[in-house]
Amino acid sequence: MPGSYKDFLNSILPPLIFKCRNYYRVGSVSNLKRLIVSTSLLLSANFPLFAQEPSSWASGISRTDKSDSALDVWEFGARFGFGWRGPNRFDQNLDGFSSTLNPSIPNHTNVQKGLGMAQGEIFFRTRISENFKAGFLGGYRLYQNFGLTNITSEPFYTKLEFGMQSIYLLAMVWQHGRVNRWLSWETGLGLGYTSAKWTSKGWATDFKDYFPQEGNLSGSGLEFRLEGALSTKVSDHVSLQLGVLLAWVNITSFDGSFNGDTSSFYVREDGRVTPLTSSANQQNILISQQYSRKLDMQSAYGGLFFGAVYRL
Repeated sequence: MPGSYKDFLNSILPPLIFKCRNYYRVGSVSNLKRLIVSTSLLLSANFPLFAQEPSSWASGISRTDKSDSALDVWEFGARFGFGWRGPNRFDQNLDGFSSTLNPSIPNHTNVQKGLGMAQGEIFFRTRISENFKAGFLGGYRLYQNFGLTNITSEPFYTKLEFGMQSIYLLAMVWQHGRVNRWLSWETGLGLGYTSAKWTSKGWATDFKDYFPQEGNLSGSGLEFRLEGALSTKVSDHVSLQLGVLLAWVNITSFDGSFNGDTSSFYVREDGRVTPLTSSANQQNILISQQYSRKLDMQSAYGGLFFGAVYRL
């Protein structure tokens, strides 16, 4: 019947996407196919990501992973630090300095000990596992000046001022991890070569004549390093560090020239220390019947450092 409720329902067209009023009916295979095709077209039009091939997703992810991991392949850094040298046998032996080796002549020595030091260093390293890095660290260390005065009953007065500096090259291994979102930690262990230069300037007098004193000695040995640091990133490639270090230096002897002669500082059995040539030392052993050895340096030092690290 025209105008009836039934005719009104029949006059409403179904949505064009589905083409059929009964699109949801289970038994209609062709309608299900049309539904899948239409849904795919809709997703492709509104979400371009779904239109890509799965292989392109994988390649994009792998490229991202490779670029992220490449940030940590190589690192270069620079540091500046300061610290203190602990009292050691080197300083104790200098307390026995004397301008004469005659044990019958009384003398007194006063050592002005300078225990401070400053250093600058650079390093490069690479990752060898998830939490470990290895590389090399080299630096320059400047010790605080120190000196001594000695007076004997002859009388004879000596005043010397000393300066010392060293370079070092260490093979290092670092372990690292994260503290939180902003901070990471690392500890390092190293062993390597160190070389020190010891300079002397001063004067001596018997209160009649004046004698300038000048020496230039050097020695080499081993250095051991233990360190720890906290770091924070300031960009994708740059981070800042603040750390502490503890090191031990062993230099077996200092050789060179003193007052123009090839000399070394020798320590005698009675504790007296003086610069001698090799031949003068042999004569002194025969006359005094006392064994002597070259002055060495076994010293521990600690300090703080601040640095920056650049990741390629």
